[in-house]
Amino acid sequence: MVLLACFGILDIKILETILSDDCYHEFAPSLLKSPGPFSKQGFLDHHSGLDYVMAEFPIVAKEYINSESNNSVTVWATSRTIFREDAKDVSITNLDYEGEYMFLFTFGPRGEKIVRTIEFLDSKATADGLMVL
Repeated sequence: MVLLACFGILDIKILETILSDDCYHEFAPSLLKSPGPFSKQGFLDHHSGLDYVMAEFPIVAKEYINSESNNSVTVWATSRTIFREDAKDVSITNLDYEGEYMFLFTFGPRGEKIVRTIEFLDSKATADGLMVL
């Protein structure tokens, strides 16, 4: 899926082409107090800031569930954050961050662009790994 690939290389130019102008992106669960929800521009701005600390964020899909009746796809995926060497804090000894995700993508009526994304983060890995940085 193109969206997962552009996350991995942190390319907002590709991301911009697959999101509808009125798209909505939200992180879940809310207890993590993640940023957002985002409009298209808000999500692009958020995503473009990730390359200051991340070199890559490869996401590998484990399973896809397609719902033609709802014009949606659910993806169960894993990832591993690769941090930029110049952004690492030497006082933090373990900068490995691996997690599992669920993405709920809803597409427009013709299935061309994403109109809504709910991204379920790995609660424990996010709280233990990313939120402490």
